[in-house]
Amino acid sequence: MQTYDKFYIGGEWVEPAGSDTLKVLSPTSEEVIGSVPVATNADMDRAVEAARAAFEGEWSTWTPEQRADLLVRIADGIKQRQDDFTNLIVNEVGAPYYFSMFGQVMASAMVFDAFANHTRNFAFEERRDGALGGPILVRREPVGVCAGIIPWNVPMFITALKVGPTIASGSTIVLKPAPETPLDAPPVS
Repeated sequence: MQTYDKFYIGGEWVEPAGSDTLKVLSPTSEEVIGSVPVATNADMDRAVEAARAAFEGEWSTWTPEQRADLLVRIADGIKQRQDDFTNLIVNEVGAPYYFSMFGQVMASAMVFDAFANHTRNFAFEERRDGALGGPILVRREPVGVCAGIIPWNVPMFITALKVGPTIASGSTIVLKPAPETPLDAPPVS
């Protein structure tokens, strides 16, 4: 059974503000396969504050190349734990083994690899000719803190679809997984 008693906020495991827990049930066996703390408004505020502090702090100094390197490390970490993630998704979502492996785990790794490649090759800043003949500078900048609300059906893949572009853009994110599938959203630091 996979049990978490803390939240991953600001790059560290922290105690929840409340004491309620959520039992995670396997949809195929209806057995308890894990538990997680239930977030309170204070926990969410803390997560948003940490994401804002990261965005305004060191994270804002990262170059696209550094962000691309992080995306590759995430993809590699998923690949290294492929079997663990696949088995977790089989139990947590009730999806068949090969769909869990290819449609969630390996697809997630491919998303992070694709955003790493895109980040390395994207023109975050470019000069163009202006309408009046003078040069203009087009700069694409991060937006700040993003919220990622993840559904239960393909949670790891959708997490990758939200976290990948957020990191690529230089923004930060707070994830809120579905209560049915909170176990397969691995922390990213």
